[in-house]
Amino acid sequence: MSLFGANKADEEQIKKAFQSQASTASSSTNLPNSESTGSFAHSSNYETASERDSIELETSNDNNERFTDRQQPESDITDNNSISTITAQSEPAIQKPVTNHDDVANPSSKGTVTNSGLHSDSDSDTDEALKYTGDSSEELPQLGNLDSALHREISRISRVRTTERRLSEVKQALSNQPTEETSINEEAIPLEKLDWDGPKDPENPQNWSPLKKWFVTMTTAFTALVVTFGSSLYTCGIFDMVERGMASQELAISGLTFYVLGLSFGPMIAAPLSELYGRRIVYLTSFPISLIFTLGVGFSKKIREVLVLRFFAGLVGSPALAVASGTIVDMWALDEIEVAMSFFCMAPFAGPIVGPVIGGYAVEKESWKWTMWIDLFFGAGLLPFLTLCPETYKPVLLEKRAKKRGIKVAKPDINLSDYVKEIISLYITKPCVMLAVEPIVLVFSIWSAFIFAVLFGFFEAYPVIFRGVYKMSLGNSGLPFLGIGVGLVFGMLLYLYLVKCVFWKKNEDGSSPLFKNGVFSPPVPETRLLPAKIGAIFLPIGLFWVGWSGRESVHWIVPIIGGVPFGFGLILIFFSTITYFSLSYPPISVASAIAANNFLRYILASVFPLFTVQMYENVHIGWASSIFAFIAVAMVPIPWVFAKYGPKLRAGSRFSYAAVMKQKAAEAAKEAAEAQELNRLEKQLTRKSEKVGGPVAAEQV
Repeated sequence: MSLFGANKADEEQIKKAFQSQASTASSSTNLPNSESTGSFAHSSNYETASERDSIELETSNDNNERFTDRQQPESDITDNNSISTITAQSEPAIQKPVTNHDDVANPSSKGTVTNSGLHSDSDSDTDEALKYTGDSSEELPQLGNLDSALHREISRISRVRTTERRLSEVKQALSNQPTEETSINEEAIPLEKLDWDGPKDPENPQNWSPLKKWFVTMTTAFTALVVTFGSSLYTCGIFDMVERGMASQELAISGLTFYVLGLSFGPMIAAPLSELYGRRIVYLTSFPISLIFTLGVGFSKKIREVLVLRFFAGLVGSPALAVASGTIVDMWALDEIEVAMSFFCMAPFAGPIVGPVIGGYAVEKESWKWTMWIDLFFGAGLLPFLTLCPETYKPVLLEKRAKKRGIKVAKPDINLSDYVKEIISLYITKPCVMLAVEPIVLVFSIWSAFIFAVLFGFFEAYPVIFRGVYKMSLGNSGLPFLGIGVGLVFGMLLYLYLVKCVFWKKNEDGSSPLFKNGVFSPPVPETRLLPAKIGAIFLPIGLFWVGWSGRESVHWIVPIIGGVPFGFGLILIFFSTITYFSLSYPPISVASAIAANNFLRYILASVFPLFTVQMYENVHIGWASSIFAFIAVAMVPIPWVFAKYGPKLRAGSRFSYAAVMKQKAAEAAKEAAEAQELNRLEKQLTRKSEKVGGPVAAEQV
């Protein structure tokens, strides 16, 4: 063992290679671009091109060996019977993480071969063979009089691999034995490198026919409706459960609470699973299992069994709510998605409204168990349509197509602990942080959570009004919810009108509203607060109306009509909230903001039914509804306040688009400054080396 731990035979081969390079340096550095890049045909796809300085050793059939200085990704070492290629990388000023290799650069490396020809386009003095940058503590051959601070600066900015790793690659290339890393790079393409075959690729979900896209959209929307339908459907059987002696009224109501709690926690698991395995597999596994738990509730004889099974039915059914929005985003363009998304967003509200309308008659004729059988019938009827829905998630589709074409795909290794940490960060930690530090997320989440909770509170308040005051039968007592349903429909129609005729109105020349005079002009988030302004006014009107008209002296149709403005305002506020989040934050932060909103909505909705009955019985119907109405009145200014101060709040946010753009601009400026400094120092070193004896010979390195 002699030079850096290499044996004598290997050392002789290495020296011969360097000597050959020294004799042909001037000719090799002036090769045409096509020739100098040829040996990199199989370069690694695991790192970004033009971010590494590398040295290529090419041995051809005529045994001519030479080094070609290039700026390339970290190399593959290939064996094509006649050519053995190695590349040794020099890191740029800012090192990006390399996840597929273990040989991360060692900042304390004692010897580094760098490319003096790297900047030959800007300075002819640097079009030379090789130069050496060593540790400042060592004396450089023929460069002992150079400024040591200069070398320390270059060593700091341009960190590279260790010499041992460099020699290992040289020996590997000389022995014509490709490394394991090389074989992976040659055979597999990273998943993130795959893409569609152009903008009109028929397999791209955004290029599907409108009929196919609407089939998938409506199927996922109805799946979400069936899941939320099961929440309120259960409430129709509470009186029957109490009469049969299964539980007290308060404990029986907890079946609704446990189901809604399951809906709040499920998306934290389902959303990341859909990003790993696709949307379709999540639907086809979670939804049938949810139906099995619902079946178990129907066969339960004790309340504790009901509560446990209801929780898991909600937990496993919630992916329909969490994943459906991702499915819609996969298929629809930006100027079309709001129409499709509005149908899906109706599901969390329409489902609970439909439940009491149907369930009351079933319980009246049979028993509370029939609320579960009805839920099963709807779910089983939807399963065939859900099975026909194709996959929409881009990475999964591209991976399947690559396998059909015989292309091996290198999927990134997933560390379980890191993956769990990422899930916790994205769906638990970050949503909590955004609730704490983002006024937009906090205020709008509280607002939408409150009105959603009032809706679930009405599942217990409406029976007090219409069965207690108007003496309606159990079946008929569910019909008043149709008033809220009509309000939801009117609100959605108004929102669709605003989307088509105001928000996404085409330009005079018929072009997309995303472009103004040919320049991309994304919508201002505050413009989407118009529906919330309208809804904020109608919501308290509906609450006062229902509360003070619910008396024997007033016809029963009047409080039912009072539900129309409540439903109208409710859906407009919800639509506006989701759209405002989507335009205010980048996608990764939107996911956390909506997760915070969903979690807060369902947590609050699970609590309100527990005290609503006592509140309406003890305080009186009029004043109980007025308490909710006064809170709604206090929240009326919210959209106007954020319309004025929203831009300032977004500008100061660390999660908004503005913060992301500032961060990227700062990183780009820093990278450019360090690259410029490295260029200057390399030129300075080159000029000093010429003064003391010309380029450093490879033998001296």
